[in-house]
Amino acid sequence: MLKRGDSGAPVKTLQRGLNKVGSLLLIDGDFGPGTEAAVADARVTLKRPGPPVADDDVQAALAALPDPFPPLTAAGVTFIARTEVSSPALYRRMYCRPIWPGGESGVTIGIGYDLRFVDEGALRADWAGALSDAALTKLSKVLKLQGTAALATDCREVELPLAAAVSVFIARGLPKAMTDARSIYPQIDALPPARRTALASLVYNRGARLTDNDPARQERREMRTIKTLLAENQPDAVDEQLDAMSRLWDPAAQAGLVKRRHLEATLWRAGFGALTTRQEDVSGRAAAALQVTPTRAPTSTTPRCAGS
Repeated sequence: MLKRGDSGAPVKTLQRGLNKVGSLLLIDGDFGPGTEAAVADARVTLKRPGPPVADDDVQAALAALPDPFPPLTAAGVTFIARTEVSSPALYRRMYCRPIWPGGESGVTIGIGYDLRFVDEGALRADWAGALSDAALTKLSKVLKLQGTAALATDCREVELPLAAAVSVFIARGLPKAMTDARSIYPQIDALPPARRTALASLVYNRGARLTDNDPARQERREMRTIKTLLAENQPDAVDEQLDAMSRLWDPAAQAGLVKRRHLEATLWRAGFGALTTRQEDVSGRAAAALQVTPTRAPTSTTPRCAGS
């Protein structure tokens, strides 16, 4: 049995199993409050009531579960979700209600679910059973619109439970990200899962456009170079382009995006093993192993959720 205060390889194995049910844990081998909360949630999902400890039955049930999204594995799902919302605790505190991330984004819900690019049919299909009809009607008023703080505020009474957000992310967000990534990087399926995840994360965040809107800034230059490198069978040079892409954002104002690109580069170079290392131990130019400033910035006035 594993419980709070335990540590080591058995806890890492448990954390990997918990991530199959969307726990979004950093694999650090520390059975702390985050892992304890994840065990409590997993017991509900697995229909195994009991205290927040991982007995043999819970561990066996988690081990028997399939990967939630095999093209990326549970580790890849967790990587992208954490770069979006940082952690389950932060999601529940700041992201469980609609926000506007800024820029050209629309009002965004869940784990990077941008309402600017969704129609009402898709919204209702994706979130049926998780949100009330009244909540869906409220959100439908901001569909296809570029976001503003005022639009997000108008929807702030809508609460998005974490379990529902993870479910929609896996069922809709990640398949679309893979399809979009495949449209510009057709070699993606031949890559190992960690490298697939780096490209899927990039496209999930930036989209699949390869043409520049600003010829002077050339904001899609590195994405085009990645396409060329993969086509020429030079995958080991891709990480340099992911790192170089960080030039596009002000590290003071948009630290989350800068760190996200460096994390993707680290993932490309070192694989999922890099995600088990704490910030100070990560080698190379990426130095924030998933303790990253989220790429979405909630306002301080966002009300907390009741405990999704």
